[in-house]
Amino acid sequence: MVAAGIAACVTAYVWPARDTAVAPAVTTAPDTAAVSTTAGNAWFSAALLAPRPAAMPEQEPARPLVARNGRIVDLNGQDVAQYIAQREGAARMGDIKAAYEVYQAEALCANLDAPLPDTQDAADLEQLTRTRARQRASCANISPAQVQERLHYLKLAADAGNANAQIDYAMEAPAALNPDDQAYAQWQQDAMHYLKTAGTHCNADALGLLSNAYDAGSLAERDPVQAMVYGIAAARARRIDKTPAQWVQQFGEGLSEADTDAALKQGMQMADGACRRPD
Repeated sequence: MVAAGIAACVTAYVWPARDTAVAPAVTTAPDTAAVSTTAGNAWFSAALLAPRPAAMPEQEPARPLVARNGRIVDLNGQDVAQYIAQREGAARMGDIKAAYEVYQAEALCANLDAPLPDTQDAADLEQLTRTRARQRASCANISPAQVQERLHYLKLAADAGNANAQIDYAMEAPAALNPDDQAYAQWQQDAMHYLKTAGTHCNADALGLLSNAYDAGSLAERDPVQAMVYGIAAARARRIDKTPAQWVQQFGEGLSEADTDAALKQGMQMADGACRRPD
């Protein structure tokens, strides 16, 4: 395209050599942009045909920073310490938005040692590595105590009804605790409470996590009926509807007919009650 453009310009501006007759004198200053002498044409042609500087390759946009909870964190050009310093005072005074933002930023520094996502693409791996290095640099002035403190701000936000915080609390399993410890049991109880609270407000993610929790027995005793109930509610919250036979095929394998019928009814009622939109 560059060569075609140059050829078009040369064709338009480089005229054939004319007779060397003397041009009539002019009484006004000539428009130098319109002067077309043979020498001028030669210079113009050379300028057009001169090699252009190589275009700089477009840089691929930097990947966003992702916290331990899987959510993107936008630090507004600051590092984590600077970002927290602007919000921590308000968070300590009970500002729930600020408390959740402090949690988010500190959660960014809680997964620095997490394995990078699997990828077979060398360029993708290089970009992931650069993003992790950028994340480490952003967390350079954050202490381990601050990283642990994130859970305090998370619970403040969850107790105040922030649905994202309620979901994140369930994702923040206290790995350092023994599953037999009372503190671990308390976390499970709190996590289920938060998820159910968010679910009553038609939060599809919370309903889906409840279905998974009952299916796997991770936060409560395994209960296939409740797994089906919350699975149906989660799908309907996402505006996905199916026939009873399709629900049974997806969630009701192994259940008795009576349990299946009860789960179908309860799941639909739960979604309709939580997700009913005002007329």
